[in-house]
Amino acid sequence: MRVLCVDNDERAMKHTLALCGEHPAVDCANGFADARSALEWMETNRVELALLDVGLPDMNGIELAAELRKSVAPLAIVFLAKDAAHALEAYRARPQNYLLKPLDRKTLNEEISFYLLHRPARELSHIEVQTFGNFEITVDGSAVAFKRARAKELLALLVDKQGAGVPREQAFVDMWEDREYDRKAQKYFDVILRSLRQTLRQYGISEIMEVKAGYMRIRPELLSCDRYRFTMGDSDAINAYQGIYMYGYSWASWNGGFLD
Repeated sequence: MRVLCVDNDERAMKHTLALCGEHPAVDCANGFADARSALEWMETNRVELALLDVGLPDMNGIELAAELRKSVAPLAIVFLAKDAAHALEAYRARPQNYLLKPLDRKTLNEEISFYLLHRPARELSHIEVQTFGNFEITVDGSAVAFKRARAKELLALLVDKQGAGVPREQAFVDMWEDREYDRKAQKYFDVILRSLRQTLRQYGISEIMEVKAGYMRIRPELLSCDRYRFTMGDSDAINAYQGIYMYGYSWASWNGGFLD
């Protein structure tokens, strides 16, 4: 995802950009000290999340948000301010949030995670994930066939984590509760992970999964998932839930209870 930061406090802007750069879901973060420069840049670029300082000198953040939304839709707006003086006016612009500066890592990560879970699936909307009942994933209406059942379970586990990074050892412990993560287990898990990635590549959807040195994660913004829609309050998804979540996976029982 791409993030825009507009803040005339250079120190605060650099801090926010640095935090964005640390988040695995952020592909690019651009910063500007004034609204006009940001608007000019946006004429040829697009972002999904805008972090806007309310107290900009040439055009305040609330006015800038209105201008951005004329050409970018949907666009999530998070206002940043030194105090709550403009909170009421800002919330009339329907932002995702209104935060007090300085922004900290935990708060920013929460905002990005919230946005990823609630963003409409646009880029790869032909990918449907079913978690109610049995876990299934389809591409253009055709079910994805997995060569290994454990590879399918690993994908289900990542979907359950809703975009959070999962270390390999943690994934193994969740899937094999009674086994130690020793050298033999690590090699076997590598086989499972490799099989999963090969299957995703075969169906042309490898971008839904991100694998880095220390963790794996699913990219929820690229999926249309019944559980994610349920969380957003979608009535069709709520009506579709019949009390069974990720059938057959013991680690899914906690979130199944949460849905109940």
